Amino acid sequence: MRKLLAILLPCALLLSACGGSEGGSSEGATSLDAVTVTQAGAGKAPKVEFATPLELPETTAKVIKEGEGEGAKDGQWIRYRMSGFDATTGTQSNETYTAAGAQTLPVDESLKAGDPDLYNALKGVKAGSEVAYYYKPAASGTASEPAQHPQLVVLTVEDVKDKAVKADAAEVAALDKAGKLPEISFDSKGVPSVKLPEGHQAPEDLVVQVLKEGTGKTATAKSTVKANYAGWNWGKGTEFDSSFARGEAAEFPLTGVIEGWTKGLAGLKEGSKVMLSIPAEMAYASGQGDAIGDLVFYVELTDVK
Repeated sequence: MRKLLAILLPCALLLSACGGSEGGSSEGATSLDAVTVTQAGAGKAPKVEFATPLELPETTAKVIKEGEGEGAKDGQWIRYRMSGFDATTGTQSNETYTAAGAQTLPVDESLKAGDPDLYNALKGVKAGSEVAYYYKPAASGTASEPAQHPQLVVLTVEDVKDKAVKADAAEVAALDKAGKLPEISFDSKGVPSVKLPEGHQAPEDLVVQVLKEGTGKTATAKSTVKANYAGWNWGKGTEFDSSFARGEAAEFPLTGVIEGWTKGLAGLKEGSKVMLSIPAEMAYASGQGDAIGDLVFYVELTDVK
């Protein structure tokens, strides 16, 4: 499955339950040049118009509006919002403009190998650009899996970024002193909540703020650990996951979690309590719901194996 379409297809297969059509004409369209995008402002999905059916001979992607600044180089990441449509009917299947955070995608060899059309469109893309991506699935289907309509995805590139790294101790201390880090507090039962710094965006890099240093065994990137934790998004401060709510710690190998957890917990001792501020590029790159964009976690490392 192509990386970007994997986000859309669960909803695209149920188009009758999704949003309404943006319309079109019976004459249809045969070029991505026919796609127009009218932005509606921050936090709102743009108006996307194209004549239906949109019929192209093959999967393709194209920049339909050029942004400004430096173009994305190999190894950099883009942050984007998107809307997806059934290219035959014009029915909207999904959008992330109203989500708590942007999704992110590396412009690298893995994207080139998995989706060369999208890679070619995004290499050199600038912040503010709009990209139209037409996906043409296999024509044949079966009784259990009927052939699907082509899909159109419109991406708005919010930013072009270098790969995030782990911030050093001096940078973490400076951010804390400037009041740019989340504050963790606890209720009478020890359940954590977060207060995000007003008027500040998430740090560019991974921040590991040790609130209490443990004294037990040191975790490595290959350790299996047990932890109590809660996670929130930076965009709205909404909690999306909590072992405290489930009433028990979670056990997992650090080789099987998001990069921000692997790099954030490796080197910590059993018993440590930390705040992790994780940029989207080290979190759930194609996260959905509230687990999207830059994230904040409070973690109590209860056991290291």
